[in-house]
Amino acid sequence: MKGKSSFIVMTFAVVGVVLYVSMFASIMTAMEGIRAHANIATFTALLTIVKIAPVVLLIGGVFAASFGYYKGYKGASSQDASGVLRMVFGIVQIILFVSLFMTILTGFYTLYGTANASEYTAFTTVVAIAPTVLFLAGIFGGTATAVSGVRARRRRSSRLLR
Repeated sequence: MKGKSSFIVMTFAVVGVVLYVSMFASIMTAMEGIRAHANIATFTALLTIVKIAPVVLLIGGVFAASFGYYKGYKGASSQDASGVLRMVFGIVQIILFVSLFMTILTGFYTLYGTANASEYTAFTTVVAIAPTVLFLAGIFGGTATAVSGVRARRRRSSRLLR
């Protein structure tokens, strides 16, 4: 991943988390239909898997977006020798993430209040903790991106002064 496409991947990773969390209630509705099916016990271990699946899917989606952001960042840092784009994008990411965080928070609040959410293994615990982790990760990711841009800029400036 090189150049401008890396910054696009980083942007889509942030927006992707917002969309994934805000639309996760649809997955929970489908899971509840499966979990509450009258004959689910007929199928070996299916009920256990269905009770674990929402946590795995939620954490997996967030980690997939994080991995996409990381890969985009690696591509961007190799192409952005002066660091200017990383400084700007770090600030833009913080603005974008904080501006859209209410959507994430609303999505998690909806998931926490989902009927029968406590029927799913560790789901309410993960949903109660995840917004804090995501908020800190979003702020940290934007700050780290901007700081890496500042450091690259300083290295380049010091080389030019020699």
